[in-house]
Amino acid sequence: MFSANVFKSLSLATRTTYRFRTLRFLSSNFVNTDTYTHGHAEAVVRQHKARTVYNSAAYLIPKLKKGLTVLDVGCGPGSISAGFAEIVGETGKVFATDCSADILDEARISTAAYDNVTVENADVYELPYDNHSFDVAHAHQVLQHLTDPVRAMREMKRVVKPGGVVACRDADYSTMLGSPDLEFIKRWNEIYKETCRRNNAEPDAGRYLFKWARESGSAASNIEYSADVVVYSPTDPTFQKAWGNAWAERSLNSAFGRQAIEYGISTKEEMMKVAIAWQEWAKDKDATFYYVNGQVLITV
Repeated sequence: MFSANVFKSLSLATRTTYRFRTLRFLSSNFVNTDTYTHGHAEAVVRQHKARTVYNSAAYLIPKLKKGLTVLDVGCGPGSISAGFAEIVGETGKVFATDCSADILDEARISTAAYDNVTVENADVYELPYDNHSFDVAHAHQVLQHLTDPVRAMREMKRVVKPGGVVACRDADYSTMLGSPDLEFIKRWNEIYKETCRRNNAEPDAGRYLFKWARESGSAASNIEYSADVVVYSPTDPTFQKAWGNAWAERSLNSAFGRQAIEYGISTKEEMMKVAIAWQEWAKDKDATFYYVNGQVLITV
């Protein structure tokens, strides 16, 4: 807390901001108890670091320009945040935030080349920013892990300026299909979705983004919904093999694998079969896999 003399010496704007943030803190009894199904095992982080603004947020790029202030919620290792920093340039700002403090060092490394990036620990349900602070708030593959995605959308809208944009993109796990049609990859999908739902989250979030945006208070005329397909195939064998090998490792050595067993959804023996199936898929020279992402742009 500031002493009385120090507080009086602050500018009116600073005192107003301090009072606002203090009141928000004192009036909130909220504690985030969400469980992140993926966790931050090495294989997870490696996979997430392959995300870029171009392969994961292309739908948002037309809304970006030099000088904007962007909030990247659930930034993970920060690879998309770095792309935002490049696009908004030196006159713009990017705030890369995540509620998991253990991933923020990776985000700092990814964005180290950009002086316009601030990396902070923040909870999407209780963002530590004033109303109308940002031109854009972005969340990539975040809402699918939340118990209250509508509340998160509403909070993101709170910190965005009138006329600004909230952008969210999430996978729909029920659209995941591959060849060869391996039994234990299909079982992997069932295990993952059940584990996610045991965490009170929604693995098919992509299809619900428009509905959640409406429930957050936005008019349909202010919501732009689209979808994008992610493809893994021999056209890009490195990308293909990385996907299969990562899920083989994640099925055994990640929060998802542990939770599936702890919740009684699967067994260690079955998860081993899942991992072997993913390895088999990764080695198949004709293997393909794809899934749909839902995408929403909300004008505030």
